[in-house]
Amino acid sequence: MDHVLPLLIERAAALRDRQIAAMQHAQLAAGQAGATLTRLQSFRNDCLARSAAGTLARTNADALAGYQQFVTRLDDAIGLQSRETDARLARAGEQRALLADCERKLLAFETLRRKRATARNAREQRMLQRESDEFAARAARRSSGP
Repeated sequence: MDHVLPLLIERAAALRDRQIAAMQHAQLAAGQAGATLTRLQSFRNDCLARSAAGTLARTNADALAGYQQFVTRLDDAIGLQSRETDARLARAGEQRALLADCERKLLAFETLRRKRATARNAREQRMLQRESDEFAARAARRSSGP
């Protein structure tokens, strides 16, 4: 497993990096959708404010019906853009959750690598200590010998 762990860490890091890019892309798309929604709402408010200023009071019934149809289509577009913005925000949230999962997996692999390195170092230290003790014991036997 020690020979596979670096590969697992490398792959998990690469997946995490791709997930970061996907999350950033999703956040950007959500921001753009929100900005479009804001522009549409602002345009609608401007249109309604101009119509309230009396410009429609001097128009005929056909023009008024056309204006109402325009506002209805604008409201439909705003509703559609609102749903699109919500969907993109949800997708950005999903991407954040996927990124958190990738980071947890990478952290788990790195923690395992550190634990194994610590255990390997402890084994090596015990082996060195044992060799040192044996060397000291042989040296003591030789110096106290016959």
